[in-house]
Amino acid sequence: MSLLRSNGVPSSCEPCRKSKIRCDHAVPCGRCRRRRKPALCVYQPAPMSKHPNRTDRSSTDSISCGGGSNITTSTSISSAWTSPLPPPSLVTPSLPPGRLRDGYLADCSHRSTSTPSTGVFGPTSYLSVLRDDVDDGSSSIALFAKSLQQNTSAIIDDSQIQLGAELLLILLDDFALYEHMATARFDHCQGDLFPPSALRLILSSIRTMLHEAISDPANPLPFLLVLSRSIFTASSKPLVVDPAITPTEYFSTMPNRWEIIGLVFAVIGSSACLLPQHDLAAYYPPNRPPLDKKGLAAVCVSASEICLRFFDYTGVISEQLCWATLEHASLLTLLYGDYDYRPYKTLSALITLLFTLGYHHRDATSKLPFFRAEHRKRLVIATYAMDKGLSTFLGRPPRMIRRYITIDPPLDIAFADIIASSEVLDAAMKRLDNNGWNAEGAYTRGSYTRACFMMGVVREAVLEISLDSNIVEGEGSKLEGKITEVSALAAKARLSLPSSLYRVSTPSDFDRCPETAKVCLFVHMDSLYNEFILQRILVQRTGASTEKLIAVAHELLDKLLLLVANRAVGGGDRNSVVWIISSLGLPPAGVLAVELLHQSQNPNSSFQSAGEFSRSEIVQNLSRFAADLEYVVSREAGNYDVCQQAKSVIRHILDRVLGGRVPVVEAGEVVEGGNGSGNNRRDALGEKTGPGFVARDWISWDFNAWMDEDSDLVRWLNSFE
Repeated sequence: MSLLRSNGVPSSCEPCRKSKIRCDHAVPCGRCRRRRKPALCVYQPAPMSKHPNRTDRSSTDSISCGGGSNITTSTSISSAWTSPLPPPSLVTPSLPPGRLRDGYLADCSHRSTSTPSTGVFGPTSYLSVLRDDVDDGSSSIALFAKSLQQNTSAIIDDSQIQLGAELLLILLDDFALYEHMATARFDHCQGDLFPPSALRLILSSIRTMLHEAISDPANPLPFLLVLSRSIFTASSKPLVVDPAITPTEYFSTMPNRWEIIGLVFAVIGSSACLLPQHDLAAYYPPNRPPLDKKGLAAVCVSASEICLRFFDYTGVISEQLCWATLEHASLLTLLYGDYDYRPYKTLSALITLLFTLGYHHRDATSKLPFFRAEHRKRLVIATYAMDKGLSTFLGRPPRMIRRYITIDPPLDIAFADIIASSEVLDAAMKRLDNNGWNAEGAYTRGSYTRACFMMGVVREAVLEISLDSNIVEGEGSKLEGKITEVSALAAKARLSLPSSLYRVSTPSDFDRCPETAKVCLFVHMDSLYNEFILQRILVQRTGASTEKLIAVAHELLDKLLLLVANRAVGGGDRNSVVWIISSLGLPPAGVLAVELLHQSQNPNSSFQSAGEFSRSEIVQNLSRFAADLEYVVSREAGNYDVCQQAKSVIRHILDRVLGGRVPVVEAGEVVEGGNGSGNNRRDALGEKTGPGFVARDWISWDFNAWMDEDSDLVRWLNSFE
């Protein structure tokens, strides 16, 4: 309980009083609890008589919105959830035993949240015993929709409303710049889920909402507090959509939801990662310092995450929440890289949402308008493709399995055409064949995603073999049998694709139709990478010849260099090219570099003498690839560090090979940093002969070989001059 001032009014705690912000007079107050600084929430009987030398560490952190106005409050987004507690000497007076706990308990009792959404039930759920119709997916989805309508609104804490108002204030500052960034990013990336036409509708509705809510532009915060409360009220209830709604109405009538605000923040952050600085100069005020793009992206990550966290209180899940989560996961990969834990965790949350909502079931789209059904299918498939990409990149089990997804693949039509006028849509529909593919062979990025979905069973089978620890050395016939089965499955899956889609692209194809050539090359490289993984497993576990592995790696790297050489002049496909370089380029380049080193150590090997190893061509390709790692992968890319480490290793090997400084390891040579037990270098690296020890070490390659300075490979390369 707070102290009373001389006029009988309860006093404010010290952080609220110094920040001149309204206090709720609790112990600790809601604002200090939200900032995770309850120990600073103290009430002084005579605050103005406080000792002048005592320091007070109430937060005055600020959020810099890329050159926009700084918000200097104690509710900083960057520190609201992570700020440490102050030293004990600053906590005065101390709270009575149990008072801090009782304050939290009272707050949790007051915050009566809504009933959490249970989601769609399957045939093995507890409800199937009571309701026979739960076996029918449509009945389960209808039951879930009915339960959402009965969901009650949550009581929102004032501290959340304050934080929401600050998020809106960030959007209000430089909204014109953010609006340009959100749509201009499509000049530098490819996407089909939210084309510029849909984003413009969403951004326009948010701009209208902000301007209508603010009566005094000079002092917007009080009005944004009211707007924040109304957004919480709307977000605490499920979104009811008229079945007859048009695309324009659909994307422009939901600005008052935190899912959409979080989606916009994630889009702005992704744009900050993708757009070059000179593209923003024309839209940025000349009297302000240059925009800190990486800082803005980090702020957008925090803002988007806070919007997503709001729904932990309300318990409401929706399709729009899936949108925001997908864009947030994409932003995390752009900012932190595919190997970071955060995008992997966010993708898990998204997959959980999709399965909970039942969007993996065919009946989830059966009663929707055409444009909504197509958009939802693209949402599911984009998540599925991201899961397969990350699972392969990290060498982990996939979380989204194709056999549990019963939806039909979306049509091979750009979503921008689907939400355009009826004339545009009719013309696009006429260009489709009976299987939903573009009959003219004009493929887009959406075509590639559709192909990935249809070929996903192959990648899942490849991952299953690579992650199956039950197949050990000595069971080569069993492993070869499984690989043969996967090859047959891949051949069958390719028959479901148009023959023109998996043709091998040539430089002349890029001259005629670069977009189609690029999509065809993506599909071909995916098939090659499946074969590359299988051959590497065969070599690693059975000791088979590396001849076929080297051939597949050589072709894969050659096609990658063709793709990089024909990238868009303006950088419109930079994001796709960088991802392909890091995911499909590093492993084959590593295998080729090690084989090159091995052949230099063994110039009379039968493999080289048979003419199967084109030394000069591989040296040229590795040199080009190392240059691409340096100049094509920008510093802002999330995978920049791993690419630069790979570049250093490849160039180090090329220097050793071309400079003729490749030593043959002598027996008994002790490894630096060893345990001192007399193990020689080749024994420490698990090989029986000196000259060939590196090859097996890198053929069973993982990211530690690139990133870890103490890995066997990097340590060996650095051990001689």
